[in-house]
Order: sequence, then C-alpha cells, then structure tokens
Amino acid sequence: MADRYAAGPVDSPRRPRPRPADGRPRSSDRSERVDRRRPRDVRPARPRGGGDQSTRNRPKAPLWAKLVIAFGSVVMVLSGLTVAVPKLAGAWLTGNIQQIDAIPTELRATSIDGPINFLLLGLDQREGEEAENRIRADSIVLVHIPATHDVVYMISFPRDSWVEIPEYPPTKYPGGHDKINAAFANAAVTPDIYGDRDASPEGWARGAELTMRTISNLVPGGLKFSGTAIINFAGFEKVVEALGTIKNFCVDEEVYSIHYYPDGRRAFPDLNITYGDDQTVGKHYPVGCYEMQPWEALDYSRQRYGLSDGDYGRQRHQQQLLKAIVRQAMSPDVFTNLSTVNKLREAAGDLFWLDLGDFAIEDWVMTLSSLRPDDIVMIKTNGGRFNGRLVNDTYYEYLSDETLELLQHVKAGTVFDFLAQHPDWVATDR
Repeated sequence: MADRYAAGPVDSPRRPRPRPADGRPRSSDRSERVDRRRPRDVRPARPRGGGDQSTRNRPKAPLWAKLVIAFGSVVMVLSGLTVAVPKLAGAWLTGNIQQIDAIPTELRATSIDGPINFLLLGLDQREGEEAENRIRADSIVLVHIPATHDVVYMISFPRDSWVEIPEYPPTKYPGGHDKINAAFANAAVTPDIYGDRDASPEGWARGAELTMRTISNLVPGGLKFSGTAIINFAGFEKVVEALGTIKNFCVDEEVYSIHYYPDGRRAFPDLNITYGDDQTVGKHYPVGCYEMQPWEALDYSRQRYGLSDGDYGRQRHQQQLLKAIVRQAMSPDVFTNLSTVNKLREAAGDLFWLDLGDFAIEDWVMTLSSLRPDDIVMIKTNGGRFNGRLVNDTYYEYLSDETLELLQHVKAGTVFDFLAQHPDWVATDR
C-alpha cells in the first residue's frame, strides 16, 4: 500500500547541533552554522533562537520537564521540582516509581555523555484475564538520542515483526522466529516454558531483557542500552487524567473505536466487530484537531482496525500522543501547578517500571537539560508501508532492508544522514 504521507509535508529530521569537543559554548561564527543547513526537500525545523519578543519572554521549562522528552511518556512522572538540589529532587521524583534490573550486563551502556538508547515497552494488561494469557508488549519504541543530545528520535517496531528471538534459559525458552512482542511474553513467565505469566517486577524485567536482546541482535555488533521503561497502559490513563484534557490533539484519519461506545461506555473485551458488521457503532473520531478527554486520547491511540495503514497508523498515533503529552506536561500551566505535579508523581507508581542503568536521576536531568518537545522526531518503521506475508496461516510483518539500515545508523549515530535520504520516513504530529 502506498504511504499516504509520502507526498505531504514532513517534519525535519533535525541535524544534531555540532558541539566543540571540549564542551565549551558553541561559537556564533557563521562557518560553524553552515553544517546545520537541512536538505532542500525537508522542511526546516523552527529556529532555536530569535523570534518575537513574546517568544523570547516565555517561561523556560524546568530541567525535570525536559528530562521526560527523552523517554516519551516518562517525562511527566519525573516532574515536580526545578532540580535546584538534584539529589533531593531525584529521590522525591522517583519515590513512587518501581525500579527494576532489566538491562543485561553485556548490553548496558557505560556512559550517557555520548549517544543514548532507551527502550519503551507498552503493555496492555487487562483486568480479568486468565494467568495463562501471557503479556505481550503491544508498543515497542526505541528512543535514540545522538551524542549531541539535542534531538530525540522515536522508532516504533510493528508488534507483528517477524524476528529471531534468542534462547532464554531463565524461563527455558528455546528461542526461534516469532513476532517481536513474543519476546516479552516468553520471558515474563514463571521459570518454566509452560509457566503462567509473571506480572511481578522480576517477570517484567525478564521480558524487557529478552526484548532488548532481540532488538540488539538485529544490528551487526549489537546495541547498547542506557535505560528502559515498561509502561502499563492501565496506569497511563491516570497520568493523562492528572493533566486534564489533551488540548489540540490532532486526528489525521477518521476511525471508529472497537473499545468504546459513543457515550463512553467500555466494551469488554471489545465490540466484537467482524467483517460484514456495521463498522461505525463505536466511538467516532473525525479528522481534525480538538480537545480530548483522557480516555478518548488513549482509546484513539490504540486503534488499528479501520486505519488505512493498520498497525503503522497506531504506531504513529501513539507517538503523536506521547509528543502531545510531553508538550502539555512542559507547559507553564502544568509545571507551575503544584497540585498537578503531585498528581503526576502519585500516578507514577501505577504507570511504569523503570531501569535507568548505572546512572542517577540527576545525571539524566543534567545530561538532557537542553531538550524540548519540538526536538522529538517520530520515525515510521518500514517507511510506514506494509511489508507482510503469511507464514503457516499467521500474518507477520517483515522489517525491510531500509529499516535494518536505519538501525545500523542508530548504532553509528548517523540517523540524520539516513533521514536526509528518506525524508518521507518522518511522521508528522498533525
């Protein structure tokens, strides 16, 4: 299927800003700025400096808010203080967050001064499910920050990606080819290949570990990871509720929900819509930009049936929601409101499990202090085009050669160069 966005405007890949090796402030000399020019076929990003007086006088977001950009949704829960005293701030911000030990030793990054890879895993763990129903990671996002620390690339993997999952002795999983979300499912179980799912922090840590190993094996020489966050969508709604409504959230393709009726009643497990049934009985999301209630924003970002590009559309919408939430979390109305900040902090315990590697929270804050919402660049895996086939009557998506090349650019720290050659791989948030 042709990419419906290939011919339209795209966001800039964002060339990382050059920095002197000694860490001194960048020169204002024109010769240094020449390298930052974008290719002509890519819309240039908004200038970082200048602007009118009202823009220059806007309040600056505190460092805690900027940290969350690196993690997508994690931004909001690490909120609430201006980090005047970093160590005390870190202890307060992370007090409700459950810590895990998920990054395997051989894949653990030794520094966050250079390029950073952070894995986001979204789980759709539903109440009432039987223990034998294993938990699969419905959203798998690799967040890559180049050594310049001035841009955040978000790369989503289709949940049906056909990959080779390595053997995992802790749960007696023999390994083999399967969908990428099966990596989490076959490690987050009791230590027996036929065991029930294990939703404990230890079980989720194993799931994240095997997923990291699977992704690393896609790249010759492997990838290093600086951190990971496992996001529970059931808890995610509490974080969105703490922010209130999601303002000016844009729907780029009309869709009807399979999870909710138009009046907001939840259909469990779904509306049971099949081919030939009325496809318009669920909650309707028309094209346009408007304000959404928390449940609406989350529901819209979970839809894939009825979209012209299926799971690729869902990936794009989830990235758009993360970016919208980050932008709202960093607004003065939020980070200066102590009540909202406290709600975000309290919601953190239900939201996710976090492994920040060998680095303290204050180190993360200071390292990523220059980031802002507009520095997030969303990338469409496989260029947003279907690349699937049936294997034994099961549909799988195959990662294209270009996607595997993209991952090699992640390892080399040259993602901008790849996107300059593939500008249509950049997703818009409109």
